[in-house]
Amino acid sequence: MTTQNEPLANIQARIEELHHTITEREEQIKMRAQKLAADLKDEISPENMIRQHPKKAAGAAFLAGLLLTRALICHRSPSIVIEHTQHSAPSQHLSTQGKTALSTIGFEILRSVKDIGFTFLQRYLEKKVR
Repeated sequence: MTTQNEPLANIQARIEELHHTITEREEQIKMRAQKLAADLKDEISPENMIRQHPKKAAGAAFLAGLLLTRALICHRSPSIVIEHTQHSAPSQHLSTQGKTALSTIGFEILRSVKDIGFTFLQRYLEKKVR
């Protein structure tokens, strides 16, 4: 009878060994995935991208600000606002005021982003000079 139980014991030992190996591999894969996620997050973070390519980041911010300014100025043409207020009903006048308020908010956001960008660029250049 002991000869019949020996293959069964070997199979059970092999199953336990495989479970242990699978558990180890699973932990290794989880650790690698967490490390990869952290590395990817660091690599793609905006701060690192700006630090690695400051000139491109400043140029892109300037270009985006220029395009946003042109888009907002086109929508805020004074002749269009005067024309709408003269020929339109009061409800349309309110929508024009809303557009004007939105463009004002857009300009303020643009100005804030510009100030932040210049401050960052100034600090970056000061660190490079020192």
